[in-house]
Amino acid sequence: MKCTCLEARAGLSATIAHLERDLQQLGKVLWSWSPCDCGQQGRQCVTENCAWQRSKCLKPFFDHFKDLAASYEPENPRRPALSTHEDLIEIIRKLKANPDVARAQLASIAFKDQPPSKTPPLEDQAFAINLAVKIMTMINCSAQHQTRSLIEQGMPGTPWRSDMTLSQFILDSFPQTSHPSLDDGEVKPPLDVKPALEAAKIKRIIGLKFQGTDDLRMHLTLNRNQYVVYIYHHTAFLKENLRLTKDKPSDMSISETLKLGALPRQLMLETLDSIQKILFPLTDPKSKSLLLSLTATSSFDPDCLRFESTSIRNDDEREISYHYFGARLMELYAELENPTPRGWVEKWFERKSGARYVMMATLLGVIAAVVLGVVGVAVSAFQAWVTYQQWQHPVSSSLSNKG
Repeated sequence: MKCTCLEARAGLSATIAHLERDLQQLGKVLWSWSPCDCGQQGRQCVTENCAWQRSKCLKPFFDHFKDLAASYEPENPRRPALSTHEDLIEIIRKLKANPDVARAQLASIAFKDQPPSKTPPLEDQAFAINLAVKIMTMINCSAQHQTRSLIEQGMPGTPWRSDMTLSQFILDSFPQTSHPSLDDGEVKPPLDVKPALEAAKIKRIIGLKFQGTDDLRMHLTLNRNQYVVYIYHHTAFLKENLRLTKDKPSDMSISETLKLGALPRQLMLETLDSIQKILFPLTDPKSKSLLLSLTATSSFDPDCLRFESTSIRNDDEREISYHYFGARLMELYAELENPTPRGWVEKWFERKSGARYVMMATLLGVIAAVVLGVVGVAVSAFQAWVTYQQWQHPVSSSLSNKG
C-alpha cells in the first residue's frame, strides 16, 4: 500500500505550515526564490516582489509535486531513498548543480551521504532520480534498464541512458525543426496556418478533443486513436522559467540554463504561446470560453487564462518562431485539412479529405439518383397498372349513378 505522503512514512506530522515550508524550499531550489516568512506564518506578505505571492497561481504544479511524492514506494522500507519532501528537494538541488554528469554517476552524488547500511537499492535510487527530474523539468523519464515493477509505480517515460547527461537528455527530448508557415516576422509567409489552428475551430470542424498532460514532451501530440491532442497546461511553471532567463544572454548553453533552474527559453515561449496565442487566443471569446470549460472540467491549470507579458518577456519576444513544436502544429494543421477516417464508411475512401469528401458526395448523389429513379419507375408502373385495370374493367354508368 502506498503512503499518502513522505512525511507519513517517516512518522512526521504533515501540518499545513510544514508543507508550506517545503513548498517554499522547493521554490528556492527550483527558481531561486528568496526566503520569506509569509507562507509559514499564514499572513499576507508585505515584502516587495515576494515570490511566494505567486504560490496560488502555482497550486496545480505544487499539487502535482505532492502527488509525485505520494507515488513513491520504497523497494526496501528499511532503506528508503526518500523519507521526506526535503530528501526529494535535495536530489533536485544536486541534479540542478550537476547537469553535465552522466546518469550513471548521479546516484553516487545524490546518495553519497548515506551510510552503507542505509544505502537504498539501485532501483529505488533510479526511481527517486526520475521523480526529481520530473519535478525539475516536467519530463517523464525512465532509467535505461528499468524493471516492470518500477515502471508500474510511476508511468514509463523517455529512456535516459546511463551514459547520457541531463543536458544531453533535454536536448534529445526536444529536437528542433524550421517551419516558415509558423514563423512570425515582417514578411508574412505565403501560407499563414495560425488562424486555422484555433481550438474552437478545430473542435467544431473535425471534432478533435483536448486533454491536459503533465509531461512537457507530450505537448501538442496528436493521438489519432483517441482523437485527442495533449496540451501541457502548467503555464505558471512556464512563467517561472521565463522569469529566470529574462534579460539573460540569448546564447546561454543548455547546461548554463539548467544550472540556473530553467529549461531552454525558446522552448518555454513556444509552449506558452502555442496555448495562449494559437490554440486558445484569449482575445477570441469562443477560444477563451473553451479554455475556461477545460479548466473547470478537465483539470487544466487556471493560470492558462492569465496573460502576462512585461514580467516574463523581452522586448523582442512579442512574436516568435516555432522551432520545437512547429512540426506538431503543422501535423495538427494537416489533420484539419485531411482528417483521419474514423467511421467504416470513411475508411473506404481516400485518406485526403478533399478527395474523400468529394467522392462521398458523388457517391451519395449517385445513390440518391438511383433511389429516386427506382421510386419514379415504381410510381410510373403503378399508374400504368391502374390505368390498365380501369381499361379492362370499366365502371358502368348505372353503378356510378347508384353510388
